[in-house]
Amino acid sequence: MARRKRHSKGSKKNTPEPEARPGPHHLRIRRIPWGAIAVVVLAIAGVLGILQEWYFGRDAGPPAPSSIQAVERDRPARTPGDSVRALQRIQAAGLILNDHEHIQSIEEVPKLLSAMDDLGIKRVSLMGSSWFTITLNPSVGFTRYDWNNEQIMQISRAYPDRFEAWPTINPQDPDKLEKFKDLVARGAAGLKLYLGHGYIIAKTNEYIFHTMAMDDPSMLPVYAFCEENFIPVCLHVNPSAKAPGFADEFIAVLTQFPDLKLVCPHFMLSSIKSHRLEEFLDTFPNLYSDIGFGWAKFFEAGIKRISKSPRKFQRIFERYPDRFFFSGDLVVTEAKMKSTQWIKDHWQTYLDMLTQRTYTSPLIPDETLKGLELPPDLLEGVLYRNFEAFMAAKPQGTKLTREINWDRMTVRPTKRHPGQTFPPPKKK
Repeated sequence: MARRKRHSKGSKKNTPEPEARPGPHHLRIRRIPWGAIAVVVLAIAGVLGILQEWYFGRDAGPPAPSSIQAVERDRPARTPGDSVRALQRIQAAGLILNDHEHIQSIEEVPKLLSAMDDLGIKRVSLMGSSWFTITLNPSVGFTRYDWNNEQIMQISRAYPDRFEAWPTINPQDPDKLEKFKDLVARGAAGLKLYLGHGYIIAKTNEYIFHTMAMDDPSMLPVYAFCEENFIPVCLHVNPSAKAPGFADEFIAVLTQFPDLKLVCPHFMLSSIKSHRLEEFLDTFPNLYSDIGFGWAKFFEAGIKRISKSPRKFQRIFERYPDRFFFSGDLVVTEAKMKSTQWIKDHWQTYLDMLTQRTYTSPLIPDETLKGLELPPDLLEGVLYRNFEAFMAAKPQGTKLTREINWDRMTVRPTKRHPGQTFPPPKKK
């Protein structure tokens, strides 16, 4: 910098000119306090994280902003009681469709029909059942399924407007596909599969249902037949770490048969790890689920889980308005406790869970539960519209636009080859 020339005192030129103030074109460059800014940013992120956990639920990630904002923007304003009034209209018209129940035999139909009539349920899909499913006795194993298939086929023929049959097959039966083709020719509406069910026989530490991989080569012609003929499949899968490889097997099937219409019930056994549920739904457009938890301890645990985080489940239904069906999975048998009232109590609890802000259930005494109070459009979807559309759909040329993000799955992929499966974890 050039040194300023000195002038003698008293000279006019001695008076220094005032220093120019920095204006818009003379900005001074100052050192930015990056450390302080970083602290502020981290603090804001922490607050947002707390709000996200409160708003979406402890184990749920944020929804896709575009889809949820669009849903909330387009939905008309609600007033208290809209959900209940919508349910009353739906029940009065007898429109509810139940996509997943089991029944022992045609002898139990009267009590099921009575409950259906009382609650406005139009039709129920009956799943083919093993004798273990009916009795919960591990010693009987996966047996008498052919007999139960004939029972639900008989029921669907006797009451074609009230029931449809989804028979099952034994994966180890070399004639399984031919048997199923015959059932379809006689009126079967869908297929129930138990591969992927993680129930373990305690004495032997073996799976009772999962006798081969979901993508075993012998199963591929079954999926291909269902895909080509638009026959829906109900496949109970536990994709958690408790069942090593199940998630990989399931993904392999869904990837090889993208047009296959498939229901994985019970929130895909991912109502706790809802990141995993969302990841499946985001990746596979022809994959659906239902809201039933079964009965006994599974029912109580599931209802309480929703009551604990209602906003989380509201967000799930908002994000996937067309992907969930109404169900119970009650396994109606000749057991004395499984009366018409027992059936109604379970179904009514689900209906209250969907429509009420708070409610009580005789099946969970001395506890006030929080419900979802779904708006009428979402409620209509869950109760009947979604299943109607699902059954009518004929997917062709479905393109998968993304791969599974394993970071959201809460399980890690295994190094398996196609058709490979793993035994249950060893007991500790």
